[in-house]
Amino acid sequence: MPTTAGDKRQTPDTETQSRKDPSNPKRHKRVSGHAIVPWQDFVTARKQLLEEEKRLGREMLDLAKKRQQLPWREVSEDYKFEGVDGKKVNFSDLFKHSSNTLVVYHFMFDPEWSKGCGTCSCWADCLNGCFPHISQRCDIVLVAKANNPKLADFVKSKGWSIPAYSSFGSKFNQDFRVEFTSEEMKSKEKVYNFGSSAFPYAKQAPGMSVFQKHEGKLYHTYSTYGPGLVTLNAMFGVIDMIPAGRDETGKRNMWWVKHREEYE
Repeated sequence: MPTTAGDKRQTPDTETQSRKDPSNPKRHKRVSGHAIVPWQDFVTARKQLLEEEKRLGREMLDLAKKRQQLPWREVSEDYKFEGVDGKKVNFSDLFKHSSNTLVVYHFMFDPEWSKGCGTCSCWADCLNGCFPHISQRCDIVLVAKANNPKLADFVKSKGWSIPAYSSFGSKFNQDFRVEFTSEEMKSKEKVYNFGSSAFPYAKQAPGMSVFQKHEGKLYHTYSTYGPGLVTLNAMFGVIDMIPAGRDETGKRNMWWVKHREEYE
């Protein structure tokens, strides 16, 4: 078809030439919004992202060093717990590893609930899988407010080997800001994550805390809550690599996570 100087329509020849132009976004066939490219173009794009991944990796290592250098605060109360085996223990008894370091996952399980939180159970599944490796460096336990035998039956049903303890009857959960009063929930005060957000969803909240025993004294060295827990779950490392990712835009975070026995 003949064209005039002002005609912007492309002939088959000019369209083919345009698609060969690397700067033209229409040069490649697209599937589900993704360009389908030759190997060399794939490698070029991947290497560009690789540089960002390497930079993020270095930043995460730097952040870990800063985390390890944080000041400590002394824990004066030797809280009372009950293991899922029914034995009563003090907080100081949980430090068994030669490192004298204890990691506590604050597990959402209120005494009034019939079972533990599904999202926390996902975290516990991950931690339980890593437990043989983590336990080479420190102690790690789950602590929930639910009393026994409810907690013990729940942990047994999950098949977890990571030690679990009930903090029922102690102020441990309140003191480490993973348990809130009805008034705090209704007020929507910023009571969670070091005063950075409210937690109106439930009386119990998730988190992870680190403690150190030194010369007979106990110290709180670190805690993380909410979004800070994401990097502790290897599941996200895998999910974030797939094209669909977490698929949470416009939806509740982790809407797709259930107790593992509830998946079809």
